[in-house]
Amino acid sequence: MSRISIKKRLPKYHKIYEQIFENPSVPLYQITKNTGISRSTVSRYVIEMYELSIMKGPMIFVKPAQNYHQYAAFLDFEHSLPTYKRFKGFPNVMHRSLSSGNWNILLICEKFMNFSVLKGFRHCIHQGTKGVTHLSRVTSLDWDKSMKKMYSALSPPREKSTLYEEIPFIPWKREEWALYYRFKHNIRAPVMPILKECRVRFERYQKWVTELHQVANIHAAFYPHGLDNYFVLDFLFQSEYHKQLADILGMLPSTSIFFSTGEYLLARVSLLNKKEKDDLFSLIFQLEDEGYFTQCYQTMVVSTSGGE
Repeated sequence: MSRISIKKRLPKYHKIYEQIFENPSVPLYQITKNTGISRSTVSRYVIEMYELSIMKGPMIFVKPAQNYHQYAAFLDFEHSLPTYKRFKGFPNVMHRSLSSGNWNILLICEKFMNFSVLKGFRHCIHQGTKGVTHLSRVTSLDWDKSMKKMYSALSPPREKSTLYEEIPFIPWKREEWALYYRFKHNIRAPVMPILKECRVRFERYQKWVTELHQVANIHAAFYPHGLDNYFVLDFLFQSEYHKQLADILGMLPSTSIFFSTGEYLLARVSLLNKKEKDDLFSLIFQLEDEGYFTQCYQTMVVSTSGGE
């Protein structure tokens, strides 16, 4: 499909995404009712959005609980690419990112691990318990309008905040965890083949999905120009004002990803060109001047694997 055709369809793509962001399980007929877009068009556009990597998910992000934690590690290794490859299939590693900058390997794990014993290890910027992942809601498709809105939101932060929240308990058994691992990349995936493969009854799935919001965030991601056309930057802010940073950086016209880990906030943003990068860095300098953070580490993401 040509870029001109995609550009013409973007407003409708965005309307459909907004419906799915608001209600991850919303049926197509309800999207039609809420948007005025015909059902056949909604069905076709949803398929196109997935094929063009304009929309991802909705994805499931489990909250920390007394009986379940994840850990984030921002690591620097001497030989980053071979090390990144070796972490494929590594026990308890849920997500890995290869990047170039202040760290070169980001790992999200289900157990706390000592990486200093591994070959080529040089430095760990931070390792700690990871909060639940938050995805921003994309409300604007225009870069300059988004930047103006972000600057207008700037004022010295006062109330300390974090995105970390811990729930008492995740009551899942083997079947519920099996459902999570199969649906975590897209809760709208076809249900019956997965239930058959996992040997889970539909009634059990129905109860699980109905109660899922109590133990997880469920968010769709939106990249208006297709994720493959963006370059991705990770920022690790040492800050006492995580929610305020996420609120401002979440105004970008493509999905931004956030989570808290200790005194740090991870912000993953997607940009299209040098102008956007320059604009964003100018904003970040302003955020520092206003006192939003005391230290900032940054990398450019080269490759990622995993869903958290």
